[in-house]
Amino acid sequence: MANSRNKGAAFEREVVNLIKDCLGFDCKRNLDQTREGGHDLLGVPGWAVECKRYAQVKHGDLTRFWEQTVDQAIRAGARPCLIVKEDRQPIMVFVDWDGPGKDAYDSFDFNSAAQISFDLWCSIVRETLDPHWN
Repeated sequence: MANSRNKGAAFEREVVNLIKDCLGFDCKRNLDQTREGGHDLLGVPGWAVECKRYAQVKHGDLTRFWEQTVDQAIRAGARPCLIVKEDRQPIMVFVDWDGPGKDAYDSFDFNSAAQISFDLWCSIVRETLDPHWN
C-alpha cells in the first residue's frame, strides 16, 4: 500500500510541475485530502484536479475515478478534471462535456466526460481565465 501511495504522490508532484511549466501556476498537492477530503491539487483557478497513477486502468476504474472527481468538484464549486497515467502510456485528461441542454455536473455519468490531451486541457484552462470567455 505504501508503494502505491508513493507512486500516486510522485505523480501528483509530476503534474504540479507540468502545470507550472505549461500554465505558470504555483499549484500544490492537497496534503489534507486524506483527512479532510478534497481534490488532489490546489491552485488551478476554477478547477478541481484529481490525479490517478496506476499500472493499468480499466473502464470500471475510470468510472469510479470520475465519480470521485465530479463529487470533489461539486464540493469545491469548480470544474472537474481527472488526470490519469498508466505505465508506458501518455497522460490522459478527462473533463466534463457541457453539451447542449446539459446542467453542469448534474450527474456522475462517465459518458459526460471527454478525454483530451494535457496540452488541450491547459489551453482550456487559459480560456476559462479569460474574462471574455464566459
